[in-house]
Amino acid sequence: MTIFRENSITVHISSDEMQAQLSISTRGAEFPSLEQIEGALQQAGVIVGVDTRLLRDVAGTAEPVHELLIAQGLEGFPGKADTLNWILDISDKNHPKITMDGKADYKRLHHLKEVAAGDEIVTLIPGTSTKPEVTVTGNKVESKDDNTRLSLPVGKNTRVSEDGFTLLADIDGVAMIKSGKVVIDTVYHIHGDVDFSTGNVKYQGTVMIDGDVRSGFRVEATDTIYVNGSVEAAEIYSKNGSVVIRNGVLGRGRARILAGDDLSCGFMQDATASVKHNVILKHYAINSNITSGGKISLLENEGLIRGGKTVAEKGIEVLVAGSERNILTEMVLSRSDVGDDQNKLWKAKIRLAEEYQNLDSLSKRLEFLELLRERLSSISLEREKELSKLRGDIAKAQKQLDESRKHVEELDRDSAGQSPEQAVKIKDRLHRKVTVTIGHKKYFSTSLKGMVTIYRKGDELLVNQSTEV
Repeated sequence: MTIFRENSITVHISSDEMQAQLSISTRGAEFPSLEQIEGALQQAGVIVGVDTRLLRDVAGTAEPVHELLIAQGLEGFPGKADTLNWILDISDKNHPKITMDGKADYKRLHHLKEVAAGDEIVTLIPGTSTKPEVTVTGNKVESKDDNTRLSLPVGKNTRVSEDGFTLLADIDGVAMIKSGKVVIDTVYHIHGDVDFSTGNVKYQGTVMIDGDVRSGFRVEATDTIYVNGSVEAAEIYSKNGSVVIRNGVLGRGRARILAGDDLSCGFMQDATASVKHNVILKHYAINSNITSGGKISLLENEGLIRGGKTVAEKGIEVLVAGSERNILTEMVLSRSDVGDDQNKLWKAKIRLAEEYQNLDSLSKRLEFLELLRERLSSISLEREKELSKLRGDIAKAQKQLDESRKHVEELDRDSAGQSPEQAVKIKDRLHRKVTVTIGHKKYFSTSLKGMVTIYRKGDELLVNQSTEV
């Protein structure tokens, strides 16, 4: 602490020089004038943050004061770093939307992050500059600087908006990060068949094939592979994405499908498929070996599994298993700890997570626009309209989220204490010579049956038949 005295005036300056206190011991005629008090403060070195109104009151009353706070230094603050607000989360992997009946809706599948020219990808929110602390004696004390300057990660086929704050897609395509930059690549589109005119296809991204994949050829991609026609005795390999085949697979015993996500296909005949998640066939699987880390579903049209071996972790659902010619057909559930109730709960939680993500995305966009308006004083009319719409969308999203949360809580309560069950569900006909294996338990069909559900409960394999044939 620093002390300055002049006649009856004493000025105390704190050790950090952020406060000055005034003491005057006399009163009445001997009380110093306003000019004398101001002069004493200046001689003490107090030049910043003086409360002049309080000083005039002190001089006007002419009464003694003791350690009256008369000056306060100016607070400083560190600069804030620039931040990047990602409008498009290109680190995430999208999955097909799962409908309420457990089917994957590939019409809404946008694997990778597809963008259209002009779409916003990431926005730069400017930081703030450092403001130094100023003491009552006029000394500046710099705060720790955290005003890191960032730049938009401009890469191939991207551009910066006119205001310099937003990175935009310059073309239609797929966005990703490479070497710290946002790049947009077009999807590899084959306008015809994969055959001798194209050779084998290997692509780091998404592949779209308008025609067929001919026998002896291989299509390999890191992401989703779309085949608008059929696949013959060929190999299809998607490392991280789904495989979508509009027609089907005529494999001749040599076709092989590998998918890091789901498989959606019209039919499979004499083929092998190994899929990380779900398999959905629209017609039939004949003499094919299919392995799924999720569910296998054939619930449309013929809905038939005949011959071959079908292995799934989370359940198998078909209309018809086996055939009138009694061809040996194997169906296997490779785990016994996921049941129908748990499956419903899982789907509800997936939906809840998606709604949390949607609300979070809307909230971040609202926060960004409000911050941008604060930093720039004003924003465009278009963004003002977007602000208004966002508030309404957030209210609706919050309501939907609350409803979904209650639904999950109800399912949690309903499933508490129940034994987990897996099931093979045959919705129409179960023929002879069909084997169903769950864990180490096996069921062998010796007669034609109607609607049948086969599941394991504890150490028992139970067979529920709903109708007679």
